[in-house]
Amino acid sequence: MSAQNTISIKKNESTGGATVVVASKLPMDLVMRLYDFKERDEPVMGGGVRVFKIAEQRQETPVFVLTGNSYAQNKGAHQQIVGGYAITRGIPKDFWEQWLAQNERADFIVNHMIFAHSEDASVVAQAKEKEEIKSGLERLDPKALPKGVETSDHFKRAA
Repeated sequence: MSAQNTISIKKNESTGGATVVVASKLPMDLVMRLYDFKERDEPVMGGGVRVFKIAEQRQETPVFVLTGNSYAQNKGAHQQIVGGYAITRGIPKDFWEQWLAQNERADFIVNHMIFAHSEDASVVAQAKEKEEIKSGLERLDPKALPKGVETSDHFKRAA
């Protein structure tokens, strides 16, 4: 995002320039964007048109990336991880509130895979509390494979 872009986030007077700290248990980075519903016309068979709504990305609104908790198998983490959650700081509170409102029914919000607080200590405490929650996207432990999963013969020969 270039510095020339103007930020057109709807400002909430109560938050000003405040930011939030976000925790994500997703293994991949997540690009956060804001959308608006627009009415469009489309032709229908037999003639005429119908009106439908489509979500379009807000132009001139910044995009933020939440860091995921994954890292290369034999390398150390490049991000702070607490209780399996990757921590991302500096997301504008106004942006977060609008993004959360647009995504409040998404599985990753409902199932506590992503959450935020304005205080760093609050995010860390909640991440520690929710450490036992599984996303279902964790790496497999080759020494404790789930029932019905076994290593391939290819790997057994190589060992």
